[in-house]
Amino acid sequence: MFKLKTPTRSIIMPILKKNLTSSAIKGDLFKYQSQLPKLPVPSLQETGAKYLRSIEPYLTPEQLKSTSSKVNNFINGEGQVLQSRLVDFAQSKDNWLAEFWDDYAYMSYRDPVVPYVSYFFSHKDVNNQIGKDQLLKATLLTYYTVEFLEQVQNETLAPEIIKGNPFCMNAFHYMFNNSRVPAPGSDITKHYDGSQHQYFIVIYNNNFYKVPHHDANGNKLSKAQIYYFLQAVKNSNAPKGEGLGALTSLNRDEWLAAYENLRKSPINEASLETIFASSFVICLDNNNPITIEEKSKNCWHGDGQNRFFDKPLEFFISANGNSGFLGEHSRMDATPTVQLNNTIYKQITETDPNALISEITSQSPILSATYTPELLKFDLNPVSRSNISTAIEKFDKTISQHHEEIFQHYGYGKGLIKKFKVSPDAYVQLLMQLAYYKLTGKIRPTYESAATRKFLKGRTETGRTVSNESKKFVLTWTDPNASLEEKASTFQAAAKQHVAYLSEAADGKGVDRHLFGLKQMIQPNEAVPDIFTDPIFSYSQTWYISSSQIPSEYFQSWGWSQVIDDGFGLAYLINNDWLHVHISCKKGNGLRADHLKWYLIESANELKDNLSKALLEPKAKL
Repeated sequence: MFKLKTPTRSIIMPILKKNLTSSAIKGDLFKYQSQLPKLPVPSLQETGAKYLRSIEPYLTPEQLKSTSSKVNNFINGEGQVLQSRLVDFAQSKDNWLAEFWDDYAYMSYRDPVVPYVSYFFSHKDVNNQIGKDQLLKATLLTYYTVEFLEQVQNETLAPEIIKGNPFCMNAFHYMFNNSRVPAPGSDITKHYDGSQHQYFIVIYNNNFYKVPHHDANGNKLSKAQIYYFLQAVKNSNAPKGEGLGALTSLNRDEWLAAYENLRKSPINEASLETIFASSFVICLDNNNPITIEEKSKNCWHGDGQNRFFDKPLEFFISANGNSGFLGEHSRMDATPTVQLNNTIYKQITETDPNALISEITSQSPILSATYTPELLKFDLNPVSRSNISTAIEKFDKTISQHHEEIFQHYGYGKGLIKKFKVSPDAYVQLLMQLAYYKLTGKIRPTYESAATRKFLKGRTETGRTVSNESKKFVLTWTDPNASLEEKASTFQAAAKQHVAYLSEAADGKGVDRHLFGLKQMIQPNEAVPDIFTDPIFSYSQTWYISSSQIPSEYFQSWGWSQVIDDGFGLAYLINNDWLHVHISCKKGNGLRADHLKWYLIESANELKDNLSKALLEPKAKL
C-alpha cells in the first residue's frame, strides 16, 4: 500500500494531550500494552536462508549462485557488524522498526496520498429507509462513531485478543482528533486533546462546517440533535466552495507550498487548525453512485474537492444513501479502522428505521439557532485560488490515468474453501498468482501485508507470496498435460508454504523488515554491502502485485492503488459465500484491470472445479 523513499525524520506534535494522560479512571483498552513482547531481531542465518529461498523462483542457476555468494559473504562479514548494531539499537527501543518505519514508508513519501497511499471501504447497502436517506444514514454514522470515540478516549473498548494473544492497540491513539500536516522533507502528525475539541467536520458543497458532537456540559448529542445539525448544513444557503480540499490531493511538496500561502491569513490558519483538531470528517456528496465500481471510486477519491484527504477518518454519504470510508495510512493500518467500521455499521443495520424517525420527529429543536453549524471561513488570495484550480486539474489527470475493475465472485466463498482443508487467505493468494501468470506469462514479486500487532507498536511485515512451491503450482495448472492429482498436490504444497511464511512474518521473522533494519545501521561513509547493491535485492521488493485482506461482512468493496506503474493493487475480501478483489492499475503500460478480472474469474472457476473433483468427490473403488 505504500512506496518507500529515502528516510528522513517525521514529527508527532502533541497538542494538549489530556485525553491520553487523564487521571480519570480508565478501562482496559491499553491494559496489555506493558505485557507485549518487543519486536524480535531475527538471526542473520535465518534471514539469509529465507531470503535466498524467496528469490529463487525468479533466478537462473547462475544468478542464484552469484546472489548466494553475496548473501553468504554478508552473513559471515559486514552483516555481523550491522546485526550487532541493530541488536544493541533494539534493546533500548519499544519497537526498533517503528523508529524508522512511519517516516520511511509514509511521512516522507511525497506523491499524493490519494490515490497512491490511502485505502477505502465501500459499505454494503442497507435496504431500508435509513439506507436510502442521506441524512438518516449520516446521522447514524456520526452517532455510532462518537460512541466508539468515547470508548477509545475512556479506554473502555475491549483490547483485541487473537487466539489468546493480546494485540497492540497503540494505533488507537491516532484514530481521533489528529491530522497529517505537510512539512518540509517529511510530514508531521498533529494530535489534539479530544476533550477540548468535541466536534467533527462536515464537508458539503465544497464548504467546511464545524459541528459539535457533545454539548457544553460534555454530554453526547442525541441522534435527533445530530440530524438537525446535518439538516442545517444541507439547508445552508452558502455558495459552493472553491474546492479547497483538492489541495490535499497534491504532491506533498506542492501541498506544503499551498499550505504556507494559506497560512499567511490568520483566518485560514484558524480554519485549518479547526479541521486538523476535529474528531473526524463526514462528507455529504451530491451524487448517486449505482454500480459497485461507481461506489468504490466515490469512496476512494470522489471528485477530489468535497474532501480533506489528510484526516485519518473520513466518511462519505451520497445523496442516495450509499456510504463508505477513507483512511489516511500514515499512523494507522486498516485493522483498527476495520473494527471501527464493522462496529458502527453493524449497529446501523440493526437500527429500526421507524424508531429512528420517531425519535427524530419527537425531538424537534426548541430553538433552531441551537442547531446552526459554524461555516469555516477562508480568505483566498489569487495565489490560493490558482493553487486550487491547479490541484483540481492535476487530480483529474491523475485519476484518469488509473484503471479500476472489481472481481465480485458470488460462486463460492470461505464456506467451500474450508472444505478443501486449506487457508482461505492462501487460496485467494494462489488464485491471484494463477490469474496473473495467465495474463502476463510471468512470476513476479508479490507483497501481502502480514500484521505484527502481537508485538509492542507492531504494524506490518511483508508476506512474500511467491515461492518455489507457488511457481510449481502455476506452471502445473497451466500445463495442459498435468493430471488432476498433480494439480491438487502442487496446490496443497503451495498453500502450506504460504501459510508457513505468513505465520513467520507475523512472528516478526520475515525477510524485508530485518534487511531494512540492517541497512539503516550502515554509518555515513561506510561501504554498502554487496547484498544491498545486488539488482535482485531491489527487484525482489518491486511489488508487481501489492495485496492485502481484511475481515468484514459489512463491506461490498475495498481497495487502494498499485504501488508501481507496472503493477496491480489487489485488495480482497473472503466472505462466507463470495469473493472480492478490487483491481487497480495504471493505464499506458500495457496493463488492463478488466483483463486481469477475466483471468480471476477463469482461475476461480478452474480452482473450484478441479479441487472439488480431486478433494471432495468420492474416489471410485477398483
